[in-house]
Amino acid sequence: MGDFAEIRGRRPESQPPRDEVVLRARANLMRTIESDTSTQPPASDTTGSPTTVAALDTRRRRVLRVMAGVGAACVAAAAIAFGVGHDGLGGPEQTQVLASGPQFTLRHTATLVEAAAHPVGAGPIRHLRFTNLTDEGHPTYDTFVRPDGTALVGPADGVLKETSGYLTAAQLAGLPADPYQLRTQMLSLSHQLGLGYPDEAPDRALYRLATKLLPDPGVAPEVKAGIYRVLAGLDLEAIRAHDLGVGADRTGRPGFVLEFTFEEGYADRMVIDSGTGALMSVETVDRKGTLASGQVYLSAETIDRMPQAPA
Repeated sequence: MGDFAEIRGRRPESQPPRDEVVLRARANLMRTIESDTSTQPPASDTTGSPTTVAALDTRRRRVLRVMAGVGAACVAAAAIAFGVGHDGLGGPEQTQVLASGPQFTLRHTATLVEAAAHPVGAGPIRHLRFTNLTDEGHPTYDTFVRPDGTALVGPADGVLKETSGYLTAAQLAGLPADPYQLRTQMLSLSHQLGLGYPDEAPDRALYRLATKLLPDPGVAPEVKAGIYRVLAGLDLEAIRAHDLGVGADRTGRPGFVLEFTFEEGYADRMVIDSGTGALMSVETVDRKGTLASGQVYLSAETIDRMPQAPA
């Protein structure tokens, strides 16, 4: 009996599944969902109805079955890799539970951003196309930002108008990738830009600025990864953060959905591309699920020159 106890004592401590195991399982889930949704008519609801969150109409039950299968596969992989010691014995006490929740998703999104980083162009002009959910009819806009923070903004393929007040190329270049340094600099930058409200909680200010920086093609991938890690470091319990699992933005693109409640009665949601970690949409809804504001990001790139300025 003593020999057996000694052998068990030498067995290495069991570890949770590696990041790549979980990410691969989630990626397989998303590919299955995308394959299934590709055979369905494109989403046409761009009115004020609630976000399509973890409810892909009649496909919902199929998605849940797929998720159950992926979860089972992950647990099985964990059991095979970590549930059996060197003596070939394992017990219920060794069962591993996969990490989940908003912090897990944010940290692994940071990993996705770093792994999927690819050039969005080499020009000095930042071009972002987005659908504005705040305006009636949800029009699509183009924004062309110069290095000095001035810009041309207007309806897609329509008349552009001069404006200013955007982050400069120098401000973006000065952002560190380290999440601890980045948090401090983001808070300072938020105050400089006058974002938010007087005496607003720091976590709310950080989220507000994060949703401006993450879609910006001028922000380096390593900095975007740092931003997700800053969000993962917020007091997620205090702001009632929830991982809503698999859902879709208002164009029907599937992704991971996170929800944050900073103010009583309102919830902020972000939909994240499961393959690249890109932020696909942000929106605010009231307690009834009615849309209050938001944007859906369609494309982001850097280009060589500005379009023709208005006369």
